[in-house]
Amino acid sequence: MTNMPDTDDPIIPTTVDKGMAISSVGDMNRMLAKKITSMHMLYACGSGGSVNAEIAFVGEAPGEREVQVKAPLIGNSGKLLWECLRAEGITRGECYSTNLVKRPLEILHKSMKKPRAPIAKGELENWKHILLDELRRLPNVKYIVALGASVLYALTGNTHIDRWRGSVIPIQLGSPDSALKLRTVQVLCTYNPAHTFSAPLTEITLRMDLSKLHKLRNGTFSTPPITHLINPSYLDALDYIRMLQMDRKPVCYDIETINGETACIGLTNKTNEGMCIPFRSSAEHFYTRPQEINLRLALNALLMDKGMRFVAQNHTFDSTWLGFKDRIMVHGCWLDTMLAHHLLYPQLPHNLGYLVSQYTDYPFHKDDASDWRDMNDIDMLWRYNVKDVACTLLIAEKILDELREAKLDRFYFSHVAQLQPKLVRMTIGGVRADTRLKQQFTDEFGAAVTLARGVVESTARIAAGDDTLSINPNSPKQLGTLFFHTLKLVGRGTSTDAENRSRIRDNPRTNQDARDLLDALDDYAKKAKFFSTYANSRLDYDGRFRCEYKQTGVQSAPGRLSSSGTMWGNGLNLQNIPPRGRPMFIADEGYVFSYFDMAQIEARYVAWLANIVSWKHQFELARTSGGTYDAHRALASELFGIPYDDVPVEDFIEGHYTKRYIAKRCRHGLNYRMEAARLATTAGLPLLEASKAYALYHKLLPELRVWWNATIQAATRDRVLYSPLGRRWVLLERLQEDTLDSIIAFKPQSTAGDHVARVIYQCENDPRWPVDARFVLNIHDADIAMHRPEDGEVVRGLMKLYAEQSVFINDEPVICPADFALSIPDEQGVHRWSTLKKLKGVEALKPL
Repeated sequence: MTNMPDTDDPIIPTTVDKGMAISSVGDMNRMLAKKITSMHMLYACGSGGSVNAEIAFVGEAPGEREVQVKAPLIGNSGKLLWECLRAEGITRGECYSTNLVKRPLEILHKSMKKPRAPIAKGELENWKHILLDELRRLPNVKYIVALGASVLYALTGNTHIDRWRGSVIPIQLGSPDSALKLRTVQVLCTYNPAHTFSAPLTEITLRMDLSKLHKLRNGTFSTPPITHLINPSYLDALDYIRMLQMDRKPVCYDIETINGETACIGLTNKTNEGMCIPFRSSAEHFYTRPQEINLRLALNALLMDKGMRFVAQNHTFDSTWLGFKDRIMVHGCWLDTMLAHHLLYPQLPHNLGYLVSQYTDYPFHKDDASDWRDMNDIDMLWRYNVKDVACTLLIAEKILDELREAKLDRFYFSHVAQLQPKLVRMTIGGVRADTRLKQQFTDEFGAAVTLARGVVESTARIAAGDDTLSINPNSPKQLGTLFFHTLKLVGRGTSTDAENRSRIRDNPRTNQDARDLLDALDDYAKKAKFFSTYANSRLDYDGRFRCEYKQTGVQSAPGRLSSSGTMWGNGLNLQNIPPRGRPMFIADEGYVFSYFDMAQIEARYVAWLANIVSWKHQFELARTSGGTYDAHRALASELFGIPYDDVPVEDFIEGHYTKRYIAKRCRHGLNYRMEAARLATTAGLPLLEASKAYALYHKLLPELRVWWNATIQAATRDRVLYSPLGRRWVLLERLQEDTLDSIIAFKPQSTAGDHVARVIYQCENDPRWPVDARFVLNIHDADIAMHRPEDGEVVRGLMKLYAEQSVFINDEPVICPADFALSIPDEQGVHRWSTLKKLKGVEALKPL
């Protein structure tokens, strides 16, 4: 074996051998072998195909199979590549193929007994020079396909293949042969096909990228110039805003921020032009104060004009920021490209960089948003802003066609677009905080966390028999050493997370001292999370909690909302507030909270989807009995073979979970292919008890597996599923075991999410809804509204009307009942989230 240089310093390639004529792949490989060995590097695999080809494919390095037969791109990843290209009418024989590195990446160095570390920078530079020389010798090459991050860097100097994939970048390619002049070739960047085996969803992206070769070859690939109207005068900016309002065409808008302030707004109603109206750079204002006031008033008039159709990418961000920071309100968004793309392809990325590569021929440009600082060129940011709005408008036109073709346009405009401005309003309005109580919680739980940490350290010393032991409960590395080396505990693998701690606790080899340590760690984790996430969260200047609700937030269940802190860095996820944190959330003075929660909504949908006749009967009996019949007790009765009346009403009695609780936890988890070990962890049950419940559950309910199999077969056959409300799920990747859970859960979870979310806009769009009432929180299967006390019957009546509307599943109407609650004042007369009390007899208003 030829020794490779063990250095980060590149070897300057020798002068190109001009005397070696290249008329075949054999000639090329002989030249490569001579050159590489002269540089004391390993040559293990050469090139293949035709040296007269127009298209060259460059992989990163040969695999085992390629080394065996001395030919590139013929292993499993190569097989996938050529399969993708056949769809574009491109065959292996008409192309040239090679690798950047001509040796396998994992080889044994003479002094090493394990695979070599990632390739050194110096060696990579050598391979880069060799590759460029190799490509220069191809007389007819016009297009080079860079397969992977290292090839992207070698050919273009760019990094981050996730950003640049799908881009076509021109490079200058010279030739040592005087007959071949310096020329420009196009480099199409995409993933290494091998990457798709570990990340199956990237295969569809790889196919989309490769489809651009067809456009390049037939001359339809186009990146038309965009006119950047930047640094406009006050009058030019004002005229442009008025022109957009007078034209009545769809207008795309986008903002950029600097240091927590709105830096500029981009506007356009054309795909080849846009204006960036700057407000400030990092140091100064662009217009005079009166001019900026007038521009803001003109923008507010434009954006609040309900006759205008606005286009945006992630409108939630821009409209929430403008509304909260600048008091510039946007009436709504006609087409949000991010949300529309999520509806079409819920599993794919939805950022603008990805959409630009999917729907346009423009190369990646998103780095310009940050590069302007390094170059001290604010105009770069303004041009970036213009390109964003022009590209977004172009993308919107194409996505709208796709929505119509997929017959999803009605669902988008009647549901997705209707919900978005309501969620924006919820964020801008926020929820008032009891700041005194919040500070009290911060102090109390800070002390409790310190105390809990001390308990962890003392129990760890006892378990280890070492009075000098010091342990950081936040360090997985230290905990791993303590668990698996010092204490010799046994779990599944070496994780120290809550799930594996539960397994370790259930292991019969775990002694009581170790169990005490695990209990102390669980207690510390709960208190530390509450302290850092909730008690120590940051309020906005007006003393309110806020979050950003995300319509694209739950990939496994599109339709369900998620939430996080706001885009300006305050707030937190308001959907998972534990009961002890809810007293901090209070209604505005003179207002109260009304709440509804859908009763077992997902389980009800599963009953009808799987046609579980006994469940359908039990759920209907529970709905029509006025709350006197409990479907969870009925399930426990069947599951454990005991009379219904002998099943406890409670979930927890004298320190033990009841059979009702076990049945309820089975229903919530085992409907979606959860295994017994996972049930034990999520339900807090011993593994043996969870395993028995698992076996009983599936013996009682064979319909579940029949439904699973039918759903998987339909997804495999059609590669598409539709929820009862019309939302689409598309199978884009190869079907794998970990894909099956999301396939099964899609219909019940997405339907539940869409159903609860639509109640928000249906209520607020109803003319009977009080003008000063508003929804303030979504908590998965529940919503909370704030209103004046005298409006309670109307608010709750509308909630019940829309929450209990039918959903048709397998041609049967399914009505899920809603449980209601109303806040009552505490001793100080304050209405809190924590003071919600259940209400009976809520009457629904009649439909209009």
